[in-house]
Amino acid sequence: MGVEPRYLGHYKMLECIAHGGMGEVWKAVDTHLQRMVAIKLLLSNWRSSAGFVARFQSEAQLIASLRHPNIINIHNFYIEERPGEPPLLYMVMDYVEGQTMARYLAETSRLGLFPPAEDIIYLFSAVALALDYAHRRGMIHRDIKPANILLDQRDTTHRAMGVPIITDFGIARRQGVSGGTIIGTIVGTPLYVAPEQALGMYEEKRSDLYSLGIILYETLTGIPPFRGEGMMNVIMQHINHAPTPPELLNPDVSPEVSAVILKSISKKPEDRFSSASEMVMALAEAFNVPVPETLLQSLRSTPSLSALSLSYIPLISSDQPAPEVSNTEHLSSAPTVLPTEVSGPGIRSMVETDASSRLIDLAAATSRQSAAATPGPTLIPAQESGPLPPSRQPRIRLKRPLWMFLSGLAVVVVMLGIVARFLFFTPPSNPTVPQGTVQFTRSATSKQYNQLQVNMKNVPDPPAGKAYYAWIDAPANESHIPHWRLQAQQKQIHSSILSDNQVANLLTPDTLFLITLEDASNPHLLVPAIDPRLRLYYAEVAPPGGTSYNIKVCPSNINASPCV
Repeated sequence: MGVEPRYLGHYKMLECIAHGGMGEVWKAVDTHLQRMVAIKLLLSNWRSSAGFVARFQSEAQLIASLRHPNIINIHNFYIEERPGEPPLLYMVMDYVEGQTMARYLAETSRLGLFPPAEDIIYLFSAVALALDYAHRRGMIHRDIKPANILLDQRDTTHRAMGVPIITDFGIARRQGVSGGTIIGTIVGTPLYVAPEQALGMYEEKRSDLYSLGIILYETLTGIPPFRGEGMMNVIMQHINHAPTPPELLNPDVSPEVSAVILKSISKKPEDRFSSASEMVMALAEAFNVPVPETLLQSLRSTPSLSALSLSYIPLISSDQPAPEVSNTEHLSSAPTVLPTEVSGPGIRSMVETDASSRLIDLAAATSRQSAAATPGPTLIPAQESGPLPPSRQPRIRLKRPLWMFLSGLAVVVVMLGIVARFLFFTPPSNPTVPQGTVQFTRSATSKQYNQLQVNMKNVPDPPAGKAYYAWIDAPANESHIPHWRLQAQQKQIHSSILSDNQVANLLTPDTLFLITLEDASNPHLLVPAIDPRLRLYYAEVAPPGGTSYNIKVCPSNINASPCV
C-alpha cells in the first residue's frame, strides 16, 4: 500500500530536494494552478525563537518584493498557527529545473576544465546584475555561494549551462540593520563568508561582493582560497591570511585577471569594488573579451560609475547571439592575447602593489591585535615615500636636561611595564598539566553525543568586563560554531550540561575544543577571539578514544599552537 501524499494547504509535497541549517526545500505541485513549485520549510528550532515570526514576516515581504530575471521568484509565504506547537512557516517559490553552480564547478573547474572567459563573463554578469538590483533596493543576501546559484535549463539560448538565478534569500536583511535577523548566529557559509561578516561587524553590499569574489577565485583555480577541515580554521584564514595569487594555481590566469580577483576579496570592504557590475567589467577588461550590453547599461546608470568602467568599450548587443565557444576551450584560448599592460586605472596599481600589502589586519577594527600568519616579523606596507637620504637628514642634538628627562621617562615606562605584567590577567603557564576535562554525554532522547560539561580548577578569575567562553569546532561546510558562556567562581569552572539546538552531534573526529576570554557585554559572538593571547585553554577531541578529554593551557608559541 502506497504512502499517502503530504499536503501543505493546496500544495502537494513530492520530495525533499535540499536541506540546510534553517530548513528543508521540497519539490511540490500547486494543485490550484497546476504548476511545479519549490517550498522552503523552516525548522522548528528557529520557529520557537523569541520574535521569530515577526522577523520572518517582515523579511519575507522584503524578499518577495524582489522582481528580477536572475533572482528566484517568491510567490507567497505562510504562517500557520498550530495549538501547542510553534507556528509552521514556509515560503513558496519558482521551481527551477537545472543544476546548481556548485555542481557545474564540480564538473568543470574542480577537474581542471576551466570554463572559457566568455562563459565566465556570462555567468558573473547575470549574478552581478541581480545582486546590484537587490542592493539598490536595500537588501543584502549574506550567503552568496555556488549552491545558491541555480542554472535554469528552461532557457539555454545564450549558454548551454542555462540562466543563472540567485536563490535562498532566506537569511537576507536590509542594509544598515544590525542584529535582529531571523538567522540569529548564522554567519553564512564559512568557505565564502566575508571577514567582517564572520566577525559580527557591520555588513553591507560589499560583503556579498566578497563572497562573489571567492566564487570567481574558485572558478578560475578549481579551489576556494581558504580551506580546512574545521570551521574556525577556515574563518580565521578569511580574517588573517592572504590568499595565494590565482596565477600561481592556474598558469592560464594572467596577472591582470589575478589582480581583479584579489581586489574583489580584499580584507577591507572599502578596498573592494563598489558594485558587482563594476567587478565584472574589470574582469572583462582583464580578459579582453566583450560583455553583455545590459551590464554596461547598469554601470552607466550607477552614480558611482568609475573611470575603469567607462574606459572599456567592447559590447555584445542584447539582440546578438553570443559567440560560439567550444566546451573544451580554456582561458588560454581566448580570442585575443591578454594585454601585458592594463589600460584601466586601478588595475595597474593592483598589479604593482607588493604582496605584503594584501594582508590586512581586520582585527584592528575591533581593537584586538592579530597573530602573524607565518613566523617572522609583522609585515608593514611600504610608505609612498621613503626617508630622506642620510646626507639630507638634519641631525638632532639633545640638550643635557632633555636627555636626562627622556632617560628617566624610559625607566618609569619599564617599571610600569613590570608592574602591569603582574597585575594583568595571565593563565597558568604550564601547557602540559591538565587544567580540567570536557565530558561528552547523550541526552535521554538522542543516540548521539549532543551534550557536554566542563570542569576545571586553578582558573584565574576573568578581568572586569570579560568572560570565559567554550567553543567546539564545526565542519567547514557548517555555518554555526557552538559556544557557551562559562561561569568561573573561586578559580573553578563547573558548568551545567551544555547543548546546542543547531548541532545534533558535538563529538566528531579531530575536533578542537577551545576556551577563550571574550567581551562580556557582547551577546552575539560568532567566532572565537582573534587575538591568540585570548585563546587560553584547549582539548583535542579524537573519538572513538573516549568521551572525556583533558583541557590544557594553550602554548605560548603561537606558531606551534593548536589554538590558533
